[in-house]
Amino acid sequence: MSRIRLIPVLLIALVTAAHAAVRHIPIKSGVVLNPGETYIAQIDSSAPAEIAWTVNQAKPCASNCIEATELTRDTHFGFATAIGGSKEYPPVSGKIAVQYKNISQQPVTFDVYRIERICDAEACKFFDNTKKGHTQVFKIDEFKSITTSSDGSYSLISGIAMSGRPFRLRTIWWSDDKNVMRLSCAVWIKRYVDNHASKEQYRPYVMSGIEVGDGDNLVLKSVDDCVPKAPHFGVLSEDEVFK
Repeated sequence: MSRIRLIPVLLIALVTAAHAAVRHIPIKSGVVLNPGETYIAQIDSSAPAEIAWTVNQAKPCASNCIEATELTRDTHFGFATAIGGSKEYPPVSGKIAVQYKNISQQPVTFDVYRIERICDAEACKFFDNTKKGHTQVFKIDEFKSITTSSDGSYSLISGIAMSGRPFRLRTIWWSDDKNVMRLSCAVWIKRYVDNHASKEQYRPYVMSGIEVGDGDNLVLKSVDDCVPKAPHFGVLSEDEVFK
């Protein structure tokens, strides 16, 4: 059974102007679909590939107009937006196929392309971008210092966990496209540190993401939560909590 999601604009990985570290490799440009028509993009690939589409016409869609549905796997995951979007698809038997359907009442012109991301931020020297990592939650009692790189791609944060254990953590805010929507908590943490704020103003401060470092080299990427005064922050397992 197919699973089609109509996803609000702010929740999808929307396509924006590319940073220098993002290459767009055309699959099919200037696709024109009338209402109800479909186009199937198929590529050969031995590894997962990120495939994107962007509306390319003078008059933008007034509402969700193109629905992208994965055909390669049985799940047939799909989503629809008004301006474009992207998703990483795994290959099956060396192929990836995505169907694009015009679900609006007007003709739509759009481009389909692969996205190749090259990690060239200052943060990239600290982690392997292909490493899967694991979920890690930091419940912080006190911040001691924060230093952010000149390109804003990462911050080096030190402090004390609620367990009493000191930590020194590199937090990755972005690695390949500085223009995409992302969560960065550096400005707020810096205010706590610079203003010598009482830790009672924020403890326990929770940061969660994917830990991809090795040993004492703590590196947190894909940060999805930065929450002050969160004593009841839930975790699936206590093993996820830094102690």
